[in-house]
Amino acid sequence: MTSVPVRIESGTVVGPYVVDRRLAQGGMSVLYVAHDAEGGRVVLKIVSPDIATNATRARLMREARALSLVDHPGVVRIHGTGDHEGTPWIAMDLVHGTDLKRVIERGPLPSETALRYTVQAARALVAAHDAGVIHRDLKPSNLLLTPDGRIVVVDFGIAKPRADARDGDVLTSAREVVGTPAYLSPEQLEHGLVDERSDIWALGCVLFEMVAGVPPFGRGGSATTAAILRDEPIFPAHVPAGVVHVVTSCLRKSSFARVGSPRELLAMLQDVLESARLEGGAATDKPPSFTQLPPSSTRQTSAPPTSQGPRRGSSSPSRAMRESSRPPPGSRRPSSLLPAQSSSVMRASAPRGRIKGTALRAAIAWVGETKGERALARVNELASPELRSMLRMGEPALGIMASGWYDIQLVGELLDAFEQAVLPSDPATFVAQLADAIARDNVRGVYRALFRLIASPPLLEANAQRVWQTYVDEGTLSVRILKLGSFDARVRDWSRHNASVCRILGPMMQQSLRAIGYNALVVERTQCLAHGGTQCVFEGNWLA
Repeated sequence: MTSVPVRIESGTVVGPYVVDRRLAQGGMSVLYVAHDAEGGRVVLKIVSPDIATNATRARLMREARALSLVDHPGVVRIHGTGDHEGTPWIAMDLVHGTDLKRVIERGPLPSETALRYTVQAARALVAAHDAGVIHRDLKPSNLLLTPDGRIVVVDFGIAKPRADARDGDVLTSAREVVGTPAYLSPEQLEHGLVDERSDIWALGCVLFEMVAGVPPFGRGGSATTAAILRDEPIFPAHVPAGVVHVVTSCLRKSSFARVGSPRELLAMLQDVLESARLEGGAATDKPPSFTQLPPSSTRQTSAPPTSQGPRRGSSSPSRAMRESSRPPPGSRRPSSLLPAQSSSVMRASAPRGRIKGTALRAAIAWVGETKGERALARVNELASPELRSMLRMGEPALGIMASGWYDIQLVGELLDAFEQAVLPSDPATFVAQLADAIARDNVRGVYRALFRLIASPPLLEANAQRVWQTYVDEGTLSVRILKLGSFDARVRDWSRHNASVCRILGPMMQQSLRAIGYNALVVERTQCLAHGGTQCVFEGNWLA
């Protein structure tokens, strides 16, 4: 049975707080400014009397739990929770400022300003994701800009723990899509699935909107949904190339090809900002000029700003980025001052020859578990200064991040160091065991949906390149089914080919495909660039 909602006026006592005034009305809740006995001011968030149900009350409490897990100056802090005559409430920081939606309504922001705001939002996401919290509703109105230029992420009302990948739960019916339509990722719209990369998509939409003045795919409705699933964003001519590269990396339709984490995004953003400084400053922003406008509906009237006050307390900043996201020494950075031409041009200018960290972490973990910490210490001793700078002794997986990208030559050196540290009696068996550990971790882990795309021979032919580009950022992998139970796989255009990486590629292919149903598969390498071949060729045979 639901209790009768109460009306709250100025002077109402709610827990240890006295309500001063009503601040704003949201879709599901009402915000009030209140003060405690010492005069400290907070924002009280209370379920709107019009929609006070068990589900909305539970959602408010979920927001409280999510906020309690995150400690970062860029995330609004919770002070307490309680119940007022049957209606739950949460008390949060009062942050003085205005939301980015109102800021953008005055016109597009300078590119450097937009990048700096995105950096701050990404840092807040790092803290949230590290705490296991996915926001699920990032948009300009949920990003507050304070008078001193800080960005604070608010409204975790539909946030959820990372472990719950699907949106259907006790608060939303199965497969129900929750969030704001203009900022939903393709996987949310199509499958009701959400993870860290869905927040990355939304932040990419926000960055686009800051520099363009409008959302990339429209403001809502069926046209926006169709555009999200089908179209690429169209940038105004004034948007610098570096910003185009960041946005398109966030807005790739496949979540597997998208920027994998806010840490990885931070490295990209900092690269663009540093490039701007090296080139003498950010590009001069001109009025927007679209060759084609994305579909949009009539601009909605913005809600009153949810102003809140300076945050009390802070946490130490996130540790510096170490993954190989910067161009190698001596190479020219992609200038953020160049006019944006196309997303394909901008992707080509990014540094190539890197492997995703999710494969490395599994290999390092296996060596540590089976060969002991002394083997990892020996790896560090054998490492070159460049490899040693990539690794961090004493940290899980030697500091390698699953979503980071690492130079392929250093990865090859790491594989060699494993073998030299362990000195296996049968090197081929050692490589096969290492490949098996990597395959098991990835096929059963966060990429399990990716491997379902190659679970049958026709799918393997169609989607092999999609899997390849998830792990390696250059070259192409094509697979041809020769007959039932036999295939031919070819890696071409691998300019930064590494013999040690290529050596483990066949066993990884073998173990990964075995794990998804290719019975008794055996993969043999028949050609290799390191042995004078023009490409790397693998032949696979299994019991069909």
